[in-house]
Amino acid sequence: MATVLLILDVQNGIIDRLDNTEPYLERLASTVAFARKANVKIIYVVTAFRPGYPEKNVNNISISSVAARCEYIEGQPSVQVHPTISPVAGEVILTKRRISAFFATELDMLLRCADAKSLVVAGLITSGAVLSTVRQAMDMDYRVTVLEDCCMDRDEELHRVLMEKVFAHRTDVVSANEWVEKLSIQDRR
Repeated sequence: MATVLLILDVQNGIIDRLDNTEPYLERLASTVAFARKANVKIIYVVTAFRPGYPEKNVNNISISSVAARCEYIEGQPSVQVHPTISPVAGEVILTKRRISAFFATELDMLLRCADAKSLVVAGLITSGAVLSTVRQAMDMDYRVTVLEDCCMDRDEELHRVLMEKVFAHRTDVVSANEWVEKLSIQDRR
């Protein structure tokens, strides 16, 4: 059973809008480095839109506000994976146009091709992409682990509630160190 590390929206334009991201990025970079050493497949997911925002629907407030600010257009630096965790050759970057990494993307196909039954989720924003992707992954029968300290939200209390009261009931919620330790033990066997 393969495990995939899914990194959501850790891209320049989102990192630039958050405060105190250095400790977060250092922790995530260390986790990514360990995952690579353990041969865990990594898929990066970024949010980007085509020029002119043909994906915009008047009923979608989020995309309308992004379009009004002319943000997150394909090819712009704002949609590139943050350089702290830059993908290496062979690592997939998937573009999404909505909050969930599964909605209208080829993520499920990529996971099935990798024979993945287990997802480890990290990224931004806990109450956005992380929540939507985790819930959909559970509905699609993936086993989900959420790296609590490798996710981040503007609202720390909302992050805590999601981790302790929503995710903890249906997924494994662990720290990056706990996950790395578990991988280390598996590698020694």
